[in-house]
Amino acid sequence: RPGLFYGQCSEICGANHSFMPIVIESIPVNHFIKWITNKVN
Repeated sequence: RPGLFYGQCSEICGANHSFMPIVIESIPVNHFIKWITNKVN
């Protein structure tokens, strides 16, 4: 589903990983295809 999703790093492979925020933006497939097509051309 489209939207912004928030989280944080869950890997303990370095210093301060528990303080690394993550933001993922989910978009509709047709928007992604349009974006990737523009990047390739």
